[in-house]
Amino acid sequence: MSEAEILSIRNDLTGLVITVVSVSFGMISAYIAGLWLFLREAPIFLRLLAFVLLSCGLAFMGALTWGLNDLLVGTERAWSKLSDHATEIAGFGSARPEWLQGLSFYEASALLGTLAFGAIYVSLAYLTFVYKWPGATAGPVRVSSSDAIVR
Repeated sequence: MSEAEILSIRNDLTGLVITVVSVSFGMISAYIAGLWLFLREAPIFLRLLAFVLLSCGLAFMGALTWGLNDLLVGTERAWSKLSDHATEIAGFGSARPEWLQGLSFYEASALLGTLAFGAIYVSLAYLTFVYKWPGATAGPVRVSSSDAIVR
């Protein structure tokens, strides 16, 4: 495998990782909006169903990320087998700087992602099942005749 092929695969995989993270945050944001607007007053079964669907979606994204990580590590291994690098890039994320306490950039990013999504997940579980939301919702939205657009 050539340097150009490895860099091309690496760029494609990086785009996929960014897409997975973006979709995950989109799912979480939609759940927060739904929690605030609808689920906070919904029956327990509906809240449980919504949380299970969120859990399945996030589990799918986690499994996809795991697979992408294996592919990224594979490109790192292929890169290390090249005898000469025209780009003079030594590696992609396997360096272990002192300030990371012995972790590689891969391991540190995986740990940070796991901690962040774990904290978000636990927070959403708390807000869904334990937290007592103050007050009631604003009620149905009403449109007055002065707000209507007549064509």
